[in-house]
Amino acid sequence: MSKIDTIVADGNEIFRYGLSSILRDHGAFNICSEIDNGALVLTAFESVKPKLCILSFSMPEMEGIIIAKKIISKNPGANILLLADDTDQKTLNEFLDSGAFGLIHKSAHHLELIDAAEKVSEGERFLGKQFSRMMTEEYIRLAKKKKRPGDPIKSITNREREILGLLTEGLTSTEIASKLYISPRTVEKHRTNLLKKLKLKNTAALVRFAMENEQALL
Repeated sequence: MSKIDTIVADGNEIFRYGLSSILRDHGAFNICSEIDNGALVLTAFESVKPKLCILSFSMPEMEGIIIAKKIISKNPGANILLLADDTDQKTLNEFLDSGAFGLIHKSAHHLELIDAAEKVSEGERFLGKQFSRMMTEEYIRLAKKKKRPGDPIKSITNREREILGLLTEGLTSTEIASKLYISPRTVEKHRTNLLKKLKLKNTAALVRFAMENEQALL
């Protein structure tokens, strides 16, 4: 069985070494490159074309979330697992907007790291326990809110419903465009229209809205 070619990127040498050691000891991962500088990750990714890129939010020179977006814009199928320093709503929102497949906190147990790395390397979505809890709590909060007068769902077109559903599945604009045989620019236009109609600020808010109104959107 071939090993999973992996890039590990983190600005802290001790943490990066420990992370790589855990993956190597597991036996399923081949660490192709260890990177301590955000600006070098893009070059390394294009050179190695790994099956998995594990990337910290906080990186010298260029933030991990920006790197992830740049990689995904050129490689829509890139399997990126983000490592977060914080467990706040801002971090979760940035992850949901990035198009990356996985997110765990740096304090996660090593078994959760292995589980996340294996699943993300196969193109599966993975949300760490701390962030899954946040999503559940947000869903419950939204479910308890009373619907606003003048149901905005009625103004959503069928195409916008399709796009909203695919955004909820975690697809990027490029992936949605390919699936629906339209241009990424058209997807972005529909996404912008949805934000305006629903008076929301970002993709993360759209995803939460879709979760709250799942039955009404069918």
